[in-house]
Amino acid sequence: MGKLVALVLLGVGLSLVGEMFLAFRERMNASREVEPVEPENCHLIEELENGSEDIDILPSGLAFISSGLKYPGLQNFAPDEPGKIFLMDLNEQNPRAQALEISGGFDKELFNPHGISIFIDKDHTVYLYVVNHPHMKSTVEIFKFEEQQRSLVYLKTIKHELLKSVNDIVVLGPEQFYATRDHYFTNSFLSLFEMILDLRWTYVIFYSPREVKVVAKGFCSANGITVSADQKYFASRMFCLRSLG
Repeated sequence: MGKLVALVLLGVGLSLVGEMFLAFRERMNASREVEPVEPENCHLIEELENGSEDIDILPSGLAFISSGLKYPGLQNFAPDEPGKIFLMDLNEQNPRAQALEISGGFDKELFNPHGISIFIDKDHTVYLYVVNHPHMKSTVEIFKFEEQQRSLVYLKTIKHELLKSVNDIVVLGPEQFYATRDHYFTNSFLSLFEMILDLRWTYVIFYSPREVKVVAKGFCSANGITVSADQKYFASRMFCLRSLG
């Protein structure tokens, strides 16, 4: 009798796991057919062969691009090279990517940039906030953009216990931003298990020097975040959007 109960429980457990796996494949569109499309007016941007993770564009048309992300479970095309921030002038007919020099004592060998966000101060000074993963941890780096020199000056690193597995960031003011956590577990195997089970344990936090708090939770994987023109903030859970209210 005991063996029969054990077999029944095993069968039920395997059935539940199989159902969760099929639901995971459905969320990832794993079975969807993709029709080939010939892109028009597209060309390869040199210097970005190692991938581009995020982009943010100034009103002037200058675009910042983070490149070279090393992330658990994802292939990296230059594992021995640190990440970089590139600049492109989208006003040019054939824009080129230029790697920005970083000064100010920043450890460039540990640079592993992910999401980025621009903040323009009242005096028109441009600051670039970058999600960084040194040693696979999560920090937010603050740089000042020197347009004439086409370089970045390192100013500060922000760390906090809620800034874990940070994916993206959107800046609201000086050292004030929203950030997304895309995985609850930092271990790559547990992260995959987390997504298959659809645990929805990730969240969006608000950070300021005076207050740090979770403002939205219940996401499968809180990913990119941006701000709309009407000042409502939206975080994406894979391909779904959710308002922060």
